[in-house]
Amino acid sequence: MDPMNTSDLNTQMDCSDVFVKCVPKDHVELTPKSERLFKASVIVVCGWALIETPLDLGGAINFTTLLALVVSKILMGLFGAAAIVKLRFARQVFMFICGVSVFAIAPALPVEYTRNVLIALCSTVECLGKAACVVSLAFASLAAGSAGEHLSLGNPMADD
Repeated sequence: MDPMNTSDLNTQMDCSDVFVKCVPKDHVELTPKSERLFKASVIVVCGWALIETPLDLGGAINFTTLLALVVSKILMGLFGAAAIVKLRFARQVFMFICGVSVFAIAPALPVEYTRNVLIALCSTVECLGKAACVVSLAFASLAAGSAGEHLSLGNPMADD
């Protein structure tokens, strides 16, 4: 090997296998599981809010009740969509709404089961969905603060 000839050096050193790293091209593979779980739970909560709309009316349809119900469903959907796309403070507002709702619904569930089982079951599904949404955001927040994600994405840590 001639030290002056660099072409020999390049052909002998094949570093391609050192620098090859499998990077998933699919956006779903790049998203952590806890983040996907949170987004799925937000979709479930917003979807269930639309499904239970007829039960929320309770047979009493006047303009004020209908307007309040429509506005609440629209706000829930808007905050849910904003939480999914990570708009500033949207997740905190959505989680506040879900958390307050769980604390409002859960104590009344035993009384609802004595009066109307169908409405009580719907309220239980709503309560469990919103509680799951709050818990999944907690897990997503913990996972987002982990060192593994910062290192894998090349984000600087506090010590850097």
